[in-house]
Amino acid sequence: MKKLSCAFILLLVFTAAFSQEQKLKTIISDEGIQGIQLVYAKKGKITNYNIGTVSKGSDKKVTSNTIFEAASLSKSVFAYEVLRLYDRGIIKLDTPLLNYMGGKYERFDPQDTRYAKITARMVLRHTTGLPNWGDEKGAKLLFMPDSCFSYSGEGYVFLQRVVEKLTNKPLDKLMQEEVFTPLNMTASSYTWEDKFDTVAAFGNSPEAIKRHKNANAAYSLLTNAHDYTVFLQALIAGRGLKPATRQMMFEKSSEGNWFGHTVMEANQHINWGLGVGLQQNELGNSIWHWGDNGDFKGFCIAFPGRQEILVYFTYNRYGLNVTPDILNVFFGKQTWWQAQWLEYGFKADKEVKALRKELEKKGYNKAMEIVQKEKQKNPAYQIPENDLNEFGFMLMNSDRKKDAAEIFKLNVSLYPNSANVYDSLAEAYEALGEKELAIKNFKQSVALNPKNEYAAEHIKKLELSQ
Repeated sequence: MKKLSCAFILLLVFTAAFSQEQKLKTIISDEGIQGIQLVYAKKGKITNYNIGTVSKGSDKKVTSNTIFEAASLSKSVFAYEVLRLYDRGIIKLDTPLLNYMGGKYERFDPQDTRYAKITARMVLRHTTGLPNWGDEKGAKLLFMPDSCFSYSGEGYVFLQRVVEKLTNKPLDKLMQEEVFTPLNMTASSYTWEDKFDTVAAFGNSPEAIKRHKNANAAYSLLTNAHDYTVFLQALIAGRGLKPATRQMMFEKSSEGNWFGHTVMEANQHINWGLGVGLQQNELGNSIWHWGDNGDFKGFCIAFPGRQEILVYFTYNRYGLNVTPDILNVFFGKQTWWQAQWLEYGFKADKEVKALRKELEKKGYNKAMEIVQKEKQKNPAYQIPENDLNEFGFMLMNSDRKKDAAEIFKLNVSLYPNSANVYDSLAEAYEALGEKELAIKNFKQSVALNPKNEYAAEHIKKLELSQ
């Protein structure tokens, strides 16, 4: 009887995992995402989901060993190490960081005394006043340090420089000794290693290797979902940190009212700890972070009280559009405030999904007809221009050029005074080899926006090739 019970439980577990995998396949397929690496862990039990291929056009399968760029998920791992150094008295969280640097840093204007206020705590909670990234001249302050939240990679690089000076070790060596080796994160590094040669999602070309030679605390971590889950398990267990420090990391340290961003309801449910985002929703309190290195996208969330974790990586520009749908598969339907706060995906998500469903049934050449019927039923019905544009490029990304052109034509009909809609339609025609139509629409885009150099260049190129 006991053996039968165990077998039944195993069958239930397998059935649930299979169902989740099928749902994942549908979610990523609908967004034109070719592959995903995901780990879900609950109370120590880890389940791996490896679906599809590493990149568009590749036949290389995603496996548990595939290495992705973790992008900004790098920040939380570095923050953990900074707090370990704080526990040992090597760095203080509220001492101005320039004090450790002899009063100067090449990215800062020496005439601006406000830089001297920046501390490690401000970096970890994103209140330094620094931009996400400056330019070749340096990093100008957006506001007085510690007066507002504004996400900043520049701040993390500054703190990295301080940490390297205090420990007399380069970042990757420090992280290998202090974090990766103790936690048995054998597939993780802030720089390229030869062991990534056959498993890196970005390949092993000389250019790819060169691009990953320099360690950057803000974005250069190379890892996989399993290793990152191991890190989060250690983090929520408080391993390597004093109990009070671990608690401080997970407590509200700044509000999520992002400088220069839209004021929205999600701001009331998003805060920032030290190195991690905080969210409160129906399921309780969670820590989270997202990563965006262009086509590399990643996301992690952990509910410390439930010992529940999810991490995923993908190599596709739409990888963060699917975050709420993926989270609903594993945690049940919730309000995922961080997804709203980050503003990935469609503004009118419900309407776009309904439109797509109709288009798949009736054909994309019926796009205008379907929208007109919806408008007759509800005069307030509207899909934003940017949503339709993004939808069209999703189809382009999936090599559905004709369907994309129909969506761009719909956008032209609905927003005839926008230069951008003609530009997008022209790109679709160019991809289809319809040079005359491409030129016509690029010219219309330039007529509406004479500063559109992109369109002007394409007109020249297309006219020369005729």
